[in-house]
Amino acid sequence: MKRRFAIASVVTLAAAAILFMPLRTIIAGDGVTARKVDGIIWDGSIRDLRLGKLPVGDVNARLLFGPLFMGRAEILLSRGDAQFVPGITGSVSRSLNGVSVRNLYATLPVGALLAPFPAENIQFEGVSARFAGGRCMEASGQVRLTLSDTMPGLILQNGMLGQPRCDGAQLLLPLVSQSAMERADIRLSADGSYTVAVMLNGDRGDQAAVLNLAGFRAVAGGYRMVQKGRF
Repeated sequence: MKRRFAIASVVTLAAAAILFMPLRTIIAGDGVTARKVDGIIWDGSIRDLRLGKLPVGDVNARLLFGPLFMGRAEILLSRGDAQFVPGITGSVSRSLNGVSVRNLYATLPVGALLAPFPAENIQFEGVSARFAGGRCMEASGQVRLTLSDTMPGLILQNGMLGQPRCDGAQLLLPLVSQSAMERADIRLSADGSYTVAVMLNGDRGDQAAVLNLAGFRAVAGGYRMVQKGRF
């Protein structure tokens, strides 16, 4: 009887430890940082969440119960729309062999990452992507890159639009302007590194000095800039 009681007590304590586990215990590592994490894994909040150099901001977060039975820890992120702060919804999951993002809707600032190219925000609309074994396995949705008006002659009010797809081991965001005269290929790797190749087609001789200062170089058919970095 005593043995059964002891086992039941251990099981109860273990269940309680899991049920009331602080959210901060699973929000860490791989370049993920935050100023403050409150609550438990089933209902918590994160302040100033950052994915490497990419600021996400304040979000609500909770661990989804169902995916645990499939060996996957999946966290649902959400934030309502507010003045000057777009909402966020989507989930990020991790398993033994990879990571994935599911049905992400978000607008995130990328100016610091892509400078001196005058990018402002990147908008994810229903974006899903999965990496397994360090390789991109599947991707879907739509991505829009919006630009500031800090570069004379490069005014793209509708931004650059594209649908993500896998390109070899990398996730490719092939973004094209409405006129198709401007293109930005953003390649993301599982290790957090990225490459951005921007091509401006056409004769832009009157912008040559400004483009050179922004990191562009003259190539056949226009101007090209390539940047590499890590989140």
